[in-house]
Amino acid sequence: MDLNKALENILPQNRIKGRLIDRYAFASDAGSYYMVPQVVVQPDTIEEIKSLFAFSSDNKIPMTFRAAGTSLCGQGVTDGMLVDLSRHWRHIVVEDGGFRLRVEPAVIGGHANLILKRFGRKIGPDPASINAAMMGGILSNNSSGMCCGVHHNSYHTVSAVKFVLPNGMVFSTENKEDYTRFQKEAKDISDGLLTLRNEILQNDDLIQKIRRKYRQKTLQDTVSTHSLIMKIHLIYSPIC
Repeated sequence: MDLNKALENILPQNRIKGRLIDRYAFASDAGSYYMVPQVVVQPDTIEEIKSLFAFSSDNKIPMTFRAAGTSLCGQGVTDGMLVDLSRHWRHIVVEDGGFRLRVEPAVIGGHANLILKRFGRKIGPDPASINAAMMGGILSNNSSGMCCGVHHNSYHTVSAVKFVLPNGMVFSTENKEDYTRFQKEAKDISDGLLTLRNEILQNDDLIQKIRRKYRQKTLQDTVSTHSLIMKIHLIYSPIC
């Protein structure tokens, strides 16, 4: 199969990077791991993301999402299809007088802080790579940083997330009706999550272990990685 040609049914040619020089240029992120993708694609709509998921499944080509690629842990490299979100997905809107910021995954963390500075606010996480790391990776990696500890890390400052599942379904935790829709339309996933939750709730030792682990900081807290999240809506802590 001519991979590049097949993908032209989903994306315009200028957003499909299949030349060897392009594949090598995108092969590495900030870490020490190196894998050459079969192709690099740059979608800019959720519909294109859904089509890429279907293409990946039909052709058995794994997909890896990358925003800034500042991760040190190898999550942003692949020998399959690399989905580069960094060229698009940069929309940002301030809400509630700076108490909320609606962003897409390619918004750089430092840029978000510049926007919020006029309101005397900043985002909660402050990873060392904040002037390069993008919000998709900051969120998916649960980034924190030296100053925010774990109290203002990504997980604790997220208000809502809009996400796309590999089967093409789109949900937003901002919409209450999507909770019921998720239980009905993604029943296997919903039931699986509820089963895991119930197993955890019945094991006090496991509950305490999880609580203890989430009070600890790791290398993962200070770097960002790729993400399949299309749009995120975060609540931020005030500037100290």
